[in-house]
Amino acid sequence: MKTLRWLLPIAAIILVPAAVVAQQPAPVGGNFDQEYESGKTAFAAGDYREAEKQFKTALASSRQFASNDPRVVNTLRDLAQVYRAESKYAEAEPLMERALLLRERSVGKFHPDLAKDIDELGRICFAQMKFVSSEAYFKRELGLVEKKYGPEYLDLVAVLTSVAQAEQALNKNADAEAMLKRAISIREKNQGPEHPDLAGDLTRLAQLYVAEAKYAEAEPVFQRAITIQEAQSGPNSPNLVTPLDNLATCYKEQDKFDKAEPLYLRAMSIREAVYGPSNPDLAQSLDNLAALYVKQKRYNDAAPYYERALQIRTTALGPENQLVTNGLDRLAGVYTAQEKLVEAEPLYRQSYTTHEKETLASLRNLATLYVARQKYAEADPLYKLALAIYDKDAPAAKKKISKKDVGKVEPPPPYLVETLEEYAVVLRKLKRKGEASKLESRAKPLRQLLAQLNTQTQAQ
Repeated sequence: MKTLRWLLPIAAIILVPAAVVAQQPAPVGGNFDQEYESGKTAFAAGDYREAEKQFKTALASSRQFASNDPRVVNTLRDLAQVYRAESKYAEAEPLMERALLLRERSVGKFHPDLAKDIDELGRICFAQMKFVSSEAYFKRELGLVEKKYGPEYLDLVAVLTSVAQAEQALNKNADAEAMLKRAISIREKNQGPEHPDLAGDLTRLAQLYVAEAKYAEAEPVFQRAITIQEAQSGPNSPNLVTPLDNLATCYKEQDKFDKAEPLYLRAMSIREAVYGPSNPDLAQSLDNLAALYVKQKRYNDAAPYYERALQIRTTALGPENQLVTNGLDRLAGVYTAQEKLVEAEPLYRQSYTTHEKETLASLRNLATLYVARQKYAEADPLYKLALAIYDKDAPAAKKKISKKDVGKVEPPPPYLVETLEEYAVVLRKLKRKGEASKLESRAKPLRQLLAQLNTQTQAQ
């Protein structure tokens, strides 16, 4: 069956060749052709900065052409693709919107050839978390492809998956489930119930079930994905890692630790055999196992896995990478649980120093560590800075909430309430009762609001 090659996963990036729009007219003066070809060459070489420069110049040169000239559309598209590669989605979006508008003027709003451009816009919006717009674009694309090829066309699977991702992001889980089930049905009808590509479709459906805490539904779907991958690629294929990890996580969330542990260990073994003992991908398996042990309060078992994961990431990614900072916090948390406060302190301090603007959690962690060691004077400035960072980002949170307003405002993050309460205790230890009372007055209505919301959730 003929398939559309342009339907790709969300992360895919393709440079659109000029020939896909229409036959290119003869060159019309200027340096447009040279600039455009230079942009394509730079993009293919991964030199996005140069590609951006050349395509922007080519776009300026394209002003000599009519607005419906295919060279204008192609340049808009290709510059948008460069911006996507650079994660400059806000810059990419208006270019693709303009390209789509020009194409609509040329072929009409319901022409199936527009599906590709609509798909691109959906992906750009999704990357910016504009999920409402993303869903609308993907549904429009779905309608165009269905109209041209019918409801059981194989390449509808990719579009249905995109729609489902947007719907899940909007908490439309029932709609997302229906889309994913339809994608699986189309795959089965076109390629059979054991096709290897079906494993990915099944995994996505099972992940949705886990997100909804439908573990009983998720388990057999994950198991089927694993069976398909094993039959296709053998028991040690790297394609098994994701479904193995996901099934293990499913078991972990149900406290079925005896079932989760061997799956995490198997996934780790595959990663190490395929990628080597120093690959950052292996660190994910180490983190998974450590988190499993932490949930069981097996801190002595967790620590060496977090230590190894931190060492791998620091060597491969550098000490300032966010994944390294996260690893510092996780390992410090385990050391704190083991009452190894001397070992935990430098890790929290390194995390704070590395990412000062993103370290409210790290500041609070280090502050609580000082409190545990009865170093209240050292904890004081850390709590103060943590609250200052939060209040700078959310100034409305500084306002005192009256009793009549409780329940009428957005719920505060629990860590804010905990930080306020903890800092108040520290201030009382330092005999600064007036400051402590102000924090307690601020925290009390927030705590009441959280309790009220929790009661409502349980009642539902």
